[in-house]
Amino acid sequence: MMKGLHARLAISFTITTTSVLILASIVYALEIHYHFKMFQHESSMNQNMDPLSSHLERAMLESIFFTAAGAIILVIIISYFVAKKLSDPLLQMRRAAEKMTKGDWATRIHIPGNDEVSELGSSLNLLAFELERQEKIRKSMTADIAHELRTPLATLKSHMEAFEDRIWEPTPERIRSCTEEINRLIHLIHDFEQLNTIESPDFRMNFRQHDLKQTIEHCIETVSGAFLQKNIKLETKLSGGVDFPFDEERMKQVFFNLLSNSLKYTASDGQVSVSAIEEKKSVLIVVEDNGSGIKTDSQSKVFNRFYREDSSRSRNTGGSGIGLAIVKRLVEAHHGEVWIESQLGKGTSVFVRLPKR
Repeated sequence: MMKGLHARLAISFTITTTSVLILASIVYALEIHYHFKMFQHESSMNQNMDPLSSHLERAMLESIFFTAAGAIILVIIISYFVAKKLSDPLLQMRRAAEKMTKGDWATRIHIPGNDEVSELGSSLNLLAFELERQEKIRKSMTADIAHELRTPLATLKSHMEAFEDRIWEPTPERIRSCTEEINRLIHLIHDFEQLNTIESPDFRMNFRQHDLKQTIEHCIETVSGAFLQKNIKLETKLSGGVDFPFDEERMKQVFFNLLSNSLKYTASDGQVSVSAIEEKKSVLIVVEDNGSGIKTDSQSKVFNRFYREDSSRSRNTGGSGIGLAIVKRLVEAHHGEVWIESQLGKGTSVFVRLPKR
């Protein structure tokens, strides 16, 4: 039984085609009748021709009538199947959209062909894929955030309960432990805000002509005290001024995160170097350390949010697992690329290639 779009299309095709056939049949019938009347008038002297012409006229009119009736029946049948062929993909897409509104992101449709309707189906499949991916990211991020917040909050709760029950005395050391957990929470929330800002649809880069060497030197000067305090040698290998358009504040975020990681995972008396190599159409920045290094199978995962190769070690050093995710998104926003080469126990090199647009 037809309904909805299928019925409307079939009825529209039938009415349009039937109207054309009926109109054409009427015109042909009138033309035939007119010409036979003229023939009978012109041959009125020959009485033997009247029955023959009348019979021939009637036969032709009946042929037109039956042909038109058969054509209308054929039109109805063809309209039904044509309307079904046109409406089925649209109805399939509607059902898929209804499933997606209920959270069934795994819904996919198959519309053969290479026309606008099949392209619309492909776009709907792509939308479903992206929604499914975003839903997985949302659930994963919610679980990760809960996991990240649970540890410092549980520590603070246990400390406060111990103070409240007078099991512990609020000594400066224990209060300092609570302060460290609070600072860790503040740092974690700040990282969340940064990542949320970068991944927002409204995020915009402020590209202006800057000297990359000056930007790197500013970042190194800012963090040099922390490296000196940990007795880590910080070297720079920068060529002459490299001027090209980039967002200076966002690029500072990139360098601060990379230098911060090197500082965390490089032992005292270690060494960190920052170099910038000017290429023909790009600039290659390398941040290299002789720290603990990263396992081979972890190198492709370190840019994922909340990823930690050693979660306990990262928490002790204050890491949130978000820094390199921020680096990757900011470098990509500059139309560049970032990757890591590392050997466990020997050190890590982070490469950032930026195009000189």
